[in-house]
Amino acid sequence: MHQTAMTILRCPACGAELTLEPSVVGLDPVERGQLTCGCGVAYPIVGGVPDLVFPRGQRYGEENAETYDRDIRFIARLLNENEDEVRAAAVDLLEIGPGSRVLEVACGPGPNLPHLVKRVGPNGTVYAFDISPSMVRLAAQRLQSPAPNVELLLGNGVCLPFADRSFDAVLHIGTLNRFDDAKRALSEMARVVRVGGRVLAADEGLAPWLLSNEYGSVLMRFGGLFKGSPPLDAIPAVAEQVSVRWLMGYAYFAILFRVGTCPPRLNLDVPLPGRTVTVRDVLDAQARKALG
Repeated sequence: MHQTAMTILRCPACGAELTLEPSVVGLDPVERGQLTCGCGVAYPIVGGVPDLVFPRGQRYGEENAETYDRDIRFIARLLNENEDEVRAAAVDLLEIGPGSRVLEVACGPGPNLPHLVKRVGPNGTVYAFDISPSMVRLAAQRLQSPAPNVELLLGNGVCLPFADRSFDAVLHIGTLNRFDDAKRALSEMARVVRVGGRVLAADEGLAPWLLSNEYGSVLMRFGGLFKGSPPLDAIPAVAEQVSVRWLMGYAYFAILFRVGTCPPRLNLDVPLPGRTVTVRDVLDAQARKALG
């Protein structure tokens, strides 16, 4: 962990700034130590990776990082797709460039990192985290060379350990269907992106118009893998220019939106058609009636 990360790292429990253990202040990068918060929660740094998973007692199934590639390769071949090209196309949708600071939520063993690093260039920064230690370890091993502009950490997708508006874009592929609270996860992604920045959240889910043909019937035999659907009701109210598309052989949905400043607003002072009373007048009258 580089000490520059302290400018945007926040306690996932309360959102306050974190303090680096005094014994390691001045070391860069920090390989071992502790981040502490005034709320009383402490987060260890081991092997340069801060563990910012919250809740602290949360349990999760440790995924087998070594089989991840095998399974994804199978899916790509089954769908007649080039996995690398699909990942590059997903990164294209973020509209990031040299100097950008981007976050990947649930990065797995890091297959998207080369595309993100290439896009932001040497003056940009990529933050990436997963809740699985084995995934993060493998992602670190696979970085082709020391990457001073890549920060890896452990975290929970529904409690992001970052300050508001910290990133130019957020990428998330492959876990949205498994979040207990997809609405909170998408809200957190929007919270940490600057106004005007983009969020892309994708996961397995076959395009509905293909469910009834031979292509869809074969894929539906793979248990529930491709039965996901885009959680449109979980998209945050600040989302603008929202679109849903399907990637990877139309078997992965992708929700894409730009972060706005506030939810849409109604003009409650417009008169009702053919009347002099306004929408606000009607609402106020209904409220008075409800109160008795």
